[in-house]
Amino acid sequence: MAFTFSQTNQANTLETYNLSISINPDTAIITKVFEVGEVAAGTVAVVNNGDVSAGVFLTADWGPSPGVDDRLASLLANALAVSVFVSSDDEALADTAVFGGRFMDLVDISIHNFDATSVSDVKISVYGPVDRTGPTLLGKGIVSDFVFVAVSTSA
Repeated sequence: MAFTFSQTNQANTLETYNLSISINPDTAIITKVFEVGEVAAGTVAVVNNGDVSAGVFLTADWGPSPGVDDRLASLLANALAVSVFVSSDDEALADTAVFGGRFMDLVDISIHNFDATSVSDVKISVYGPVDRTGPTLLGKGIVSDFVFVAVSTSA
């Protein structure tokens, strides 16, 4: 039987960065019954509360309003246009367009790389179609959450 010997290297610490964002407001910014060509808009302030830079992504998570089925809600989500602009006084960023297209295509859109502790305004505008005046869109409705996801961009 062989003898063995050991020695311990103690008190090693391993940690991860604090990755955190907050939004204001966290309540609805857009509630609108659309007439042809009308626009509804709102702004969400996004704060990087973390210790690291973060890439932030935006998705419109939508579904049918009560009493409207998925297929008919899709007609409206396809017809509505949306634009997203980002600005930040903290980062000297003027209004910058980050998305323009159909409401239903607002999925996992990179809106900005936020420095640690910075604040940015995300301006979302939804446009009623001007070229759909027939009965196809009448009585349709969708509900949506705007979901913000942060991913660390620090190496």
